[in-house]
Amino acid sequence: MTKPYFVEIKGVQFRNKGAYLMLLACLQGLKKLNKSFELVLSPGPNLPYPERARHGAWQKLSFRRKGLDLTGVLGKLPGPLLRLFKRYGMVTERDVDLILEASGFAYGDQWPLTFLQNTAKEVVRFSKAGKPFVFMPQAFGPFSSKESKAAMRDIIQHARLIFVRDPVSLQHLQSCVEVLPEHVVLTPDFTVGLSAEANAEVPELKVPFAALIPNSKVVSKFNHANAEAMRSDYVAAFAAAADYLTALGIQPVLVNHEGKEDAELCAEIAARSPCGLVQIEDPLAVKYFIGKAELAVSSRFHGAVNALSQGVPCIATSWSHKYHAMMSDFGMGDFCVAELSEQSLLDALAQLLHEKDALAAVVAERAATLKQRNQKMWQRLAQVI
Repeated sequence: MTKPYFVEIKGVQFRNKGAYLMLLACLQGLKKLNKSFELVLSPGPNLPYPERARHGAWQKLSFRRKGLDLTGVLGKLPGPLLRLFKRYGMVTERDVDLILEASGFAYGDQWPLTFLQNTAKEVVRFSKAGKPFVFMPQAFGPFSSKESKAAMRDIIQHARLIFVRDPVSLQHLQSCVEVLPEHVVLTPDFTVGLSAEANAEVPELKVPFAALIPNSKVVSKFNHANAEAMRSDYVAAFAAAADYLTALGIQPVLVNHEGKEDAELCAEIAARSPCGLVQIEDPLAVKYFIGKAELAVSSRFHGAVNALSQGVPCIATSWSHKYHAMMSDFGMGDFCVAELSEQSLLDALAQLLHEKDALAAVVAERAATLKQRNQKMWQRLAQVI
């Protein structure tokens, strides 16, 4: 019996719609490679068993707690025990033939150093085993400490492919090595080509509407010392935008692109200004709904991608370099609002509405080009497996 080709997809989840879209994009791309594969996912709070089972995923045996990583050791357990695990749908790192790392943005000074170091050790283990470890298009950096640069240097040297989503991230990787190898490739976001799919969750609106997509991380206490004041200003800006759109006959609809925290933020905005509220679980159905909007205002990276990839002009409110780079890919760099306020958002809305038809044409053209670049990315990946 031929051994299955096990592909682990890391950094994805079901709660965050952007992370879910990256999982679906990976599965879609793998299926087009005409190579039979078995999906592997590691259990986690946002990767519950019922959803993993619906995708037919094998369960990865892994153990990481801060600096302690026993994942590689579990693959060295006695053969009879490993075969027993497989009866129950469980595999170890030893069984995995290919890793696709699709975190989106998880490597840099914003996150714990131990996470970066554990990943570096895993990449080195795969390299020594002759197995490809591929970083799907994502943002990186910055890396300011000797320790983070050393870990990233190991990743750069031993990963089979690293797809980098933007020029700023490329510069951050260049700060870790003297010369970047050829397997570090600048490639745009890879969810652009996913086809939207309607389902029963999608409401039918009889009037033109705008999709407003908040992001609780922008105003969370975990990320910001002055989160309370920022949250108040953020809610006020989105509420002002909703009032402005309503006065123009465009219905503002808040779209929850993640979960509980975003739902709470949506409720605060809706309390300030009458808005519709949409909660759709299926990420492809969320994309379908956003694609029907006249325009979008998004603080979620993949909320903006969902709009722009379908030719819908969008304003992005930015908290990271990855936003401006993505918006520039679609010809919308001038509509990336870095300093969010009521006035800055209203000014951007007025400009977008004034140029809406011309912008829609530019966005549609750029989206087609980005989809072609995605195809080349998969062709490059096919060469390593």
